[in-house]
Amino acid sequence: MGALERVTPEEVGISSRAVMRLLDELEAGVTEPHGIMIMRHGKVCVEGAWKPYAVGMNHGMQSFTKTYAGTAIGIACTQGMLSLDERLRDIFPGKGMAQEYSDRLTVRNLLRMGTGMRSLPGFEGDWIGNFLSHPIEKEPGSEFFYNSVGSTMLGAVIRAKTGKTLHRFLAENLFHKIGIDEAHVGWLRLQDGMEVGGSGIFTTLEDNLRLMKLYLDGGVWEGERILSEEYVRLASSMQIDNHGGASVEGSAGYGFQMWMCSRPGCFRADGAMGQYGFVAPQEDLVIILHETVDSSKCDTILGYFYRLLDEGLDREAASEEEQDALQRRLRCLSLPAPLTGKRGDRKDFEGKWKIAEGSVHMGIVTGGIMQKYYPVTPIDRFALEFEGDECILTIEEAGGRKKLRAGMDGAYRRNVLSFPFYPVSVMKLACRFGTEKELCMECRLPETCFAYEIRMVSTDAGIQITKEYRIADPEPDGCRQALAVRE
Repeated sequence: MGALERVTPEEVGISSRAVMRLLDELEAGVTEPHGIMIMRHGKVCVEGAWKPYAVGMNHGMQSFTKTYAGTAIGIACTQGMLSLDERLRDIFPGKGMAQEYSDRLTVRNLLRMGTGMRSLPGFEGDWIGNFLSHPIEKEPGSEFFYNSVGSTMLGAVIRAKTGKTLHRFLAENLFHKIGIDEAHVGWLRLQDGMEVGGSGIFTTLEDNLRLMKLYLDGGVWEGERILSEEYVRLASSMQIDNHGGASVEGSAGYGFQMWMCSRPGCFRADGAMGQYGFVAPQEDLVIILHETVDSSKCDTILGYFYRLLDEGLDREAASEEEQDALQRRLRCLSLPAPLTGKRGDRKDFEGKWKIAEGSVHMGIVTGGIMQKYYPVTPIDRFALEFEGDECILTIEEAGGRKKLRAGMDGAYRRNVLSFPFYPVSVMKLACRFGTEKELCMECRLPETCFAYEIRMVSTDAGIQITKEYRIADPEPDGCRQALAVRE
């Protein structure tokens, strides 16, 4: 599969001046931007990532995953393996408990968040049977209720109809055809191995750009039809009314595992904390944005996109100096470097410690309904030592011993780890002395949206430890404070 063509914004009718303004808006403090790509007329014209994130690095996509799961259903329908109006009870015979609306729960209603449920079932035990037994309180298709478990059911439908996992089906019928390397695509999985179709994929900026380009181009890639024209039309137009949401952009309608936008004709894949695949068909444009932002800021972020469309397209080109300035900026994007601090008394922290009270960990957690299925592993013991411009943290937990290095010179140190259940491996750490008897460790997981600070304060009783997330906080109660005493 060939590389996407790279051009300057001016070559596709976008002003570099307008792109600079968009970058200014993203860096103004509403969000923490991680990576961006813009395509117009089938050509990539903007591409960059804010260090320590990188253009080719996987990123947790949260509910953007739903669009991949919905695409798998669309492919199966296009190939004649599946009908949108097939009943789930026929796809999963013998599963679940018959109830009033069971006969009307179809694949179509899963896709458009119209299950008729008003609460989420869980993933315990026979989770498919549990889903099909969960109370359906309204006529399916009559009411919007956001149901991430239902999105994971889409993967179960693919398995039932094709005998293949969701990943394998997508690899053979989507990834290989549109140029996504299946080997690097990561998944959060359930205990039974099922891919979490509601929130579990880890992909790159370009992977997501290629997916949304497929929808922009009506389901055809390099002359091959992958999705039927009808499926693309349904997926990218309102299939159920979701008015009354918390925001304008959350109330503009819902298609098949994609959101409609308040700007007529536009639609988007949308993952928590601002993972956007925005498509403007009239302008022949796609914007992919990875970030960490409070999801309540969706209206604001999409407002930046709309301003680019209104003020930055098909206008007078920016000067050569402005165009050059944009290219330099895209090559040098970076989040603020970790802070450095005054030299503290290392003796207050050096040595071996054990957790005496409370609980703290350095793993990865997931919020919402998934939280209880992926328990974190708390630290039992740890040791701190200082070597040159690095702090060395050795932790002991149920999963074994890990030795981590944190930079104390204003730069992160890269650590490669193994996290149970998660397809990520990179942890970047920086450390500084803060106020008197205070040591602060910044931890960033650049394949996810998460970053946090562990604050250690030396007291007569030992080290008081507090963990605090930046922007997005998925942490369950009871895992963020501890007291450590010397061994």
